Amino acid sequence: MIFRARFLLVGFIAAFYNSPIVSATVLNDVVAVVATAPITSIDLEEEIARLKKLKTKSKDKRALESQALDSLIGRALIDVIAQEESVTISPERVQNAIRKEMDMRGVLREAEFQKMVKRETGMDFETYKDELAQQIKTQQVMQLRVSVPNPTPSQVEEWYRHNKARLGKKYTFRMIYIPVAGNELKVSQQMKAARAMGASSSSGFAKAATKYSHHSSASRGGLIVDMRLDQVAQIDPILAGALNGTPKGATSQVFVGSNGGYYCVRVENTRAIGLDEVYDNVRAILYNQNEKIEYARWLKDQRKRVAVTIYLKSYKE
Repeated sequence: MIFRARFLLVGFIAAFYNSPIVSATVLNDVVAVVATAPITSIDLEEEIARLKKLKTKSKDKRALESQALDSLIGRALIDVIAQEESVTISPERVQNAIRKEMDMRGVLREAEFQKMVKRETGMDFETYKDELAQQIKTQQVMQLRVSVPNPTPSQVEEWYRHNKARLGKKYTFRMIYIPVAGNELKVSQQMKAARAMGASSSSGFAKAATKYSHHSSASRGGLIVDMRLDQVAQIDPILAGALNGTPKGATSQVFVGSNGGYYCVRVENTRAIGLDEVYDNVRAILYNQNEKIEYARWLKDQRKRVAVTIYLKSYKE
């Protein structure tokens, strides 16, 4: 009975939108139906606009439309399965996920996080929350319906061997930092004097850092041990870039950081990041890859199980 009802509804929609009476006046026509849920041309346009902001989008217009429609069909299928499994995502659960993301990024105020979301994704915050709710729903449906194989230790080791160079290095360096607190000319002169004192040797740089630096590392001669570039970027992204561009045993030029303060660094040592330091991260990367493969396979099976009717003439699988 349910299948017959879906069949009749799909037939009705097809007949309605192919009718000459309405074909000239319909502004938001149906481009596909998943089970009993229609996907409209406005839905498609919005999804195309979202994909255009991504680097992985297709350049071909027809392929982009098809990619967008596939994405919408996938969402609709998740909604069908979520309804079958009685999966609901409460606003509280979305808010908890937002707080967790804020904690991971070290953001204290939601207003600041909203600006970050807008800058990084181009989404307004309500759209971001809708996307996040859909992601949480997808994850829960996958946990219930999709079996994802765990990566083996040998797979983790193999990935590390092939990608070791891409993981970057850990840096041991010395840093001098002087904030601008009113008289920028005076700060600039202090930093030039500090670099002149420390440019020729590690011991000289340590003395300069102790004398001039306002960073917490000043008491140990500006020394910071074994930090990855992404960790340095949490102090200041421009500092991370300068560190990456300074050879071992060399002292950088004076530069202004993203916070407006003055910096100078000396690279003492670099080393490769060990497998034990990134094992859990590599395992997570491989698990995510497996998850995407299994999800795509599962989604393909669901498109055979659930009635999906496509009316978009330009669609190609």
